[in-house]
Amino acid sequence: MKEIVSIIVPIYNVGRYVEKCITTIVNQTYKNIEIILIDDGSTDKSGKICDEWKEKDNRIKVIHKENEGVSIARNVGIKNATGQYFFFVDGDDYLSEDIIYNLYKSLIENNAQIAVSGHFYVTYFNKTMLYSKENYVANGEEILKRLLRFDDIYPVIWGKLYKREIFEGIEFPERKINEDAAVIYILLDRAEKITHIDKAGYYYIQREKSIVHAEYDEEKLTHIEFLEEQLHYIEKKYPSLVLYAENAFTIPLNGHTVLTYKSKLKEEHRKLKNKLRSYMPRILKNSKMSFETKVRSILIAYFGFSKIFKE
Repeated sequence: MKEIVSIIVPIYNVGRYVEKCITTIVNQTYKNIEIILIDDGSTDKSGKICDEWKEKDNRIKVIHKENEGVSIARNVGIKNATGQYFFFVDGDDYLSEDIIYNLYKSLIENNAQIAVSGHFYVTYFNKTMLYSKENYVANGEEILKRLLRFDDIYPVIWGKLYKREIFEGIEFPERKINEDAAVIYILLDRAEKITHIDKAGYYYIQREKSIVHAEYDEEKLTHIEFLEEQLHYIEKKYPSLVLYAENAFTIPLNGHTVLTYKSKLKEEHRKLKNKLRSYMPRILKNSKMSFETKVRSILIAYFGFSKIFKE
């Protein structure tokens, strides 16, 4: 096991968490790693912590840059990586000590291009396991079906080990959030083999000031943009998966339409409502979509929100 795994970590103002994050990376049982810490213009102690760790471990590279967002930070990490494999970690999350070893072992034994694990969803109050206790190998189309059905493949870039070649020509969309949704389905589809392990070793931290929990604004609408691109991609390449892709698009579309209403983003709300109406014939015909989702779509698209949601 001499191949290098490049662990890419974008970091921005996570001084309370980054020490634990880096510690769990450094302590991986798979030792042949390079750790690329991208300080994305932090204004807290995050950058200093990165520099202190660099002095303690020669496997660590630190890149300080102006704040431009996680997408650009990840792209910078990829460009500076020398490993044959990529693994992504967010600076406020942490790992089990054997996650890289387990993923690498499964990937090599199965001659796969991507290895996937589950994860723990960690809040202040509890820790929830989100994974299936199943080892299996599948191709890109089979994995996409699992992704679109919300099975055991999550639309996130972290928690997965990738062969470097999978990323050839791929960049995260710059200055946009929800960037994982823009690339994950393409990466999964590129792989001839994907292996899923029956373990969870990624700890996904939910904190109030993270992008996910920040106050809703129009920037979050990129999620719908990327999911619609995913739907068009599936339509062209995998007609048998279109109904699943429609469902995977409609549920978030409903959610964002409601959120734009509650956030008083009138123009954005109008556009999403019109988009939802344009998809209504497909929604009503979709045999893979639940009755509840169809009813919710109709109510959101055609009825006054004051009658449906308490303000």
